[in-house]
Amino acid sequence: MKPSTLTTLFAAAALPLFAHAGAGAAEFRFTPSLVVGEEYNDNLFQSSTRPVTEYVTRVQPNLALKGEGGGVKADLSYGFDYRYFARNSRADQFDHRAALAAGFGATGDFLHLDLSDTYSRVSANVARDVTAESLVVSQTLQNSALVSPYLTWHLPGNSTLVTGYRYRDVRYWGGSGVDKTEHDGYATWSRELTEGLVLSAQYSYARVKSDVNSLDRHETYLGLRYDRATGSFIYGNLGYDWQSFDNGRNTADPFWDVGASRDFGFLVAALGTKVQYTEDPETISTRNVSHYATLSRNFSRGLASFNASYSKYDKQALPGRDVQKKVFLGLNGRYDLRTDLGVTLNLSGDRLSRSLGGEFPYHLYGNVGLDYTLSTHAVLAANYSYISYRNDLGSTKGGTDVNRVIVELRLSR
Repeated sequence: MKPSTLTTLFAAAALPLFAHAGAGAAEFRFTPSLVVGEEYNDNLFQSSTRPVTEYVTRVQPNLALKGEGGGVKADLSYGFDYRYFARNSRADQFDHRAALAAGFGATGDFLHLDLSDTYSRVSANVARDVTAESLVVSQTLQNSALVSPYLTWHLPGNSTLVTGYRYRDVRYWGGSGVDKTEHDGYATWSRELTEGLVLSAQYSYARVKSDVNSLDRHETYLGLRYDRATGSFIYGNLGYDWQSFDNGRNTADPFWDVGASRDFGFLVAALGTKVQYTEDPETISTRNVSHYATLSRNFSRGLASFNASYSKYDKQALPGRDVQKKVFLGLNGRYDLRTDLGVTLNLSGDRLSRSLGGEFPYHLYGNVGLDYTLSTHAVLAANYSYISYRNDLGSTKGGTDVNRVIVELRLSR
């Protein structure tokens, strides 16, 4: 792993915790874990013309540390994924992954500092996350760091003002990606009108810079939220955002984030529609508009959920405001056959309005898995996945099919 802000942030979060530990003020939890597995894949590179069969041995140790005390909370983890390709379709591979989330709060709940950093593989195309279905296809390494100091002002009239600054640094290695930095200042005001009913307003300004282009973004909104009971709420934020690119391009778009959830006892339903600027390896500004619905239910021995969404990815920094649309349907479930034996099922499908970079418009995914608890520290798991990329939903002709089987032993302290 190349040097990055990750090392600095890890040290910044860990040193105060160790200082508190020495004074007996902090609590620590250290959790090592290890996953050893074998994968069979009949189309490792997801080729439609020359499929390559491979057997991959994987060893994945991980170390996690959680600490809390004296106004400090921190979660740190580091692991690597060693991959041995038995049929030499590619060289042995080491993949590093690391994560940090830390928060510092001064006495009196006034001054705060949040730190976070992640180093991991991400999909090159933001519209499709392929990291769960492939080890090598359409991915790049991303390091994303955040430093955010902010102040919480408790004002008269049961209202609060939060003013803060965020610095983001995003870097890509081992593939394509646009490195970028962001300086973001914001002010958020909120007031509880009655019990459970909160009025809020926000203004933010961001300066995003990269080697390919840079921009200024202004965003403001007014919002209202009502919490009726646990799991039942409704909220709405409405506003506008403006972007001015250094290359002369300007945009002005409405902003919204509206959602509702209701717990019916036997079923939890949620609906929503929102706008957000999604981190995209391909460009500095991708406006994501999504509409979604979920249904979920817990059973005495399992759970089930259904997800549906429609998303639009507007790459605003590219000529012509390149737009890609996606429809997604997903079904997930788990059932415990016994206290030590469970089965999981995941089915999903999505369609892109058009293919980019040779991608297929249709994507189908199915996975069934079993996990058997050997002891409190050991789980034996096996799963089978079927992945299909197609030009036509009803035919595999000219498409790509993948069968993937994984058996692994998971050990934890």
